[in-house]
Amino acid sequence: MRFIEYGTIKKKAINRFALIYPDFYKAGNSNLGLHYVYNIVNQKENFSIERFFMDFERSIENQDMMKNYKALLFSLNYEYGVINLLRILKRNNISILREKRDNHLVITGGPLNINPFVLNDVFDIAFIGDAEKSLIEFLEVYSGLDNPKKQIDEFGKIKGLYIPEIHKENKIKRRIENLEYHPLYEPIQWGDFEESFNKTFLLEITRGCRSRCSFCLTGNALGPYRERSIEELLSIVKEAEKRTKFEKIALIGSDMPSYLGDVIFELTNLGYQISLPSLKLRDINENTITLLGQDTITLAPESSESIRFQVGKCYKDEEFFEKINLIKKHSKSVKLYYIFGLPGEEYKDLDEIIKFIKQSRKIIRTKSSFNPFIPKPHTPLEDQIFDYPLLKEKMKYLSSNLKDVRIEDLKGAFIQYVISLGGRDVGLYLIDAVENEKNISYSSLSKAMEKGEIEIPSSKKEWKRIEV
Repeated sequence: MRFIEYGTIKKKAINRFALIYPDFYKAGNSNLGLHYVYNIVNQKENFSIERFFMDFERSIENQDMMKNYKALLFSLNYEYGVINLLRILKRNNISILREKRDNHLVITGGPLNINPFVLNDVFDIAFIGDAEKSLIEFLEVYSGLDNPKKQIDEFGKIKGLYIPEIHKENKIKRRIENLEYHPLYEPIQWGDFEESFNKTFLLEITRGCRSRCSFCLTGNALGPYRERSIEELLSIVKEAEKRTKFEKIALIGSDMPSYLGDVIFELTNLGYQISLPSLKLRDINENTITLLGQDTITLAPESSESIRFQVGKCYKDEEFFEKINLIKKHSKSVKLYYIFGLPGEEYKDLDEIIKFIKQSRKIIRTKSSFNPFIPKPHTPLEDQIFDYPLLKEKMKYLSSNLKDVRIEDLKGAFIQYVISLGGRDVGLYLIDAVENEKNISYSSLSKAMEKGEIEIPSSKKEWKRIEV
């Protein structure tokens, strides 16, 4: 299998950092946040940063071992990344507990840091919110220190950083930046090695979301909606062409601007194939569908019409079917994304979903996926309970009434729930399990809850210290 990257930065520097995505290369190198950190650190004089993944135990850039880097930067995007972070430290003989580490700074960033307290005994520093400027400020302070690990107080004045040894009870304000910066060096895979966005440049068109769906983290906790102008987007692409190689562009954003069709038109005129990982219903029209030319379009009805309106996604079924009939003219299939187990859901809602899918299948080839609802901190539904027995019954009901649907593993979702709404007690439990090679599973975690070893949701709601 050939591993061929364009846009890779190989640089010698006094200060060498490790950039670690606690998942496989396929997922991690398709994460735009990772490219932000990669560019910002490498642009700074006397600093370099090299990437590690679960399937790359040595750095991609220089094949060096993780323990040889003084600062370890972890990108946390999904709950399983917390467990993987602990296992990576153990595997590399780096002390998991902060108080036992003498030489290595463990630093975390990413959307999961809206509740960093699960790892409160592990990391030295957590970046809260957008890190474009706080990371530069961090590097400037770091470069002037003899021993950053022992001089941790020096980072205390930087906004958007949570440092457990300093901020004992303080509120930490999530940092929010305008979209002024964009990474131009993106390591892009051109070999046989699998990557989610093969030969694709990731272009952030917007950040945040104007919708405030009650189950969603993005609209409630990850900052206000911001967008880039068409002129800025074209300038980024033209500059990126000088630094890496790509034949496709993926537009990244949870909420697309009104000028989406114009953006697609302009980028298509530059000779690139355009992809949109997700589309809201309002984004789908004759113009965008024609320009995209995608074989499959993903829609997210989420639930039945009544539940959909209750959680703030106010589209009627008939509006979805108008778009499905439009998609049929230009694409081969649709993929429907659902969440089951939302508050207020009854079996009649599941029947409506089943009917919706069967009706869609009569129009166009239709794939469907279901994920159990996992409550998130800082959302209006953060107090909801993950009712495993009830969800299991609903999962069986869906699978018995629908063929060829993908339903996420319920036990894995429960683990995500525990980490999502957990506190320091969950972190200590996970640390002990990793250190002593105990099993981390639905069974072990549910037993720990029954015994009172961990509390979910955390009654302390430590995440409220993060001001979003």
